[in-house]
Amino acid sequence: MSLVLRITNCSEYLPVQTAVTIGKFDGFHLGHRSLLSAVLQEKEHGFVPAVVSFDTCSDKERSVIYTREEQRMLCESLGIEIMAEYLLNEELREMSAAEFIAEILCKRLRAGVIVAGEDFRFGKDRAGDVALLKSLESRYNYRTVSIPKVICDGTRISSTKIRELLVNGQIREANALLGQPYAVFGEVMHGKKLGRTLGFPTLNLIPSVEKLLPAYGVYVTMTKIGEQWFQGITNIGLRPTVDSDSVVSVETHLFQCEEELYGKQVEVRFLHFLRPEQRFANAEELKKAMRADLISAKAVLEKLGQID
Repeated sequence: MSLVLRITNCSEYLPVQTAVTIGKFDGFHLGHRSLLSAVLQEKEHGFVPAVVSFDTCSDKERSVIYTREEQRMLCESLGIEIMAEYLLNEELREMSAAEFIAEILCKRLRAGVIVAGEDFRFGKDRAGDVALLKSLESRYNYRTVSIPKVICDGTRISSTKIRELLVNGQIREANALLGQPYAVFGEVMHGKKLGRTLGFPTLNLIPSVEKLLPAYGVYVTMTKIGEQWFQGITNIGLRPTVDSDSVVSVETHLFQCEEELYGKQVEVRFLHFLRPEQRFANAEELKKAMRADLISAKAVLEKLGQID
């Protein structure tokens, strides 16, 4: 099911009854997925699955695991049909929790089910919580579903923890908390074709400035193009051996793909950290390292069951 409707104006009224959850969803981790799963289950009862998130100026000034566009893609892949993305302006900041329930969730989004984490807070001064949601159920004719915290190895899952793991190159640990491999989505752009001259052609992505990238280095990856998946390796960094620019690049070499990919939308999933980015004495040393990377990557993919 594709995303049916995206709403950016909180004065808009929906024509259908929804099951709604609220959050930032910048990490799209296991905690977020538990909320989305509960919303999707309500389709069986005739409710349209919907997500509410808030856009702030500060969102564009900090690193996020998944950008808003990527969040939309992930929601669509799960079957979420409505995304309400509201600018967190002064009107919404000053709205009481009770008013937010009545005016936004029930009146405009027509929520028949409201899904929230057990410690979720909302409204002015963060005064709203699950207890308030439950207390107003009969007045506004909705049902509250409270979702417990998601714990992994004794630690509560959070976007902050996942960002820390990614920055340190701990991709497999981050993936365990995400519930799915960390990914970069984007359109394949024209690069300088340096990889082609070395015998390792790459597809190049230019992530949004707010996108948090993992530690610089070489990763084992799987890339989705259309409905097909391709094994490969991806380098994130400044390419110090062949480039003097200070621009961070995301370059993926696919093992078996001869297609013309410029302009296509792809998803690159990161499975394993191979090595940090290095400066080599010359191009020949770089090619030697890349050949070794390919051998290591194929061994990792075989171990992970990604190669038949």
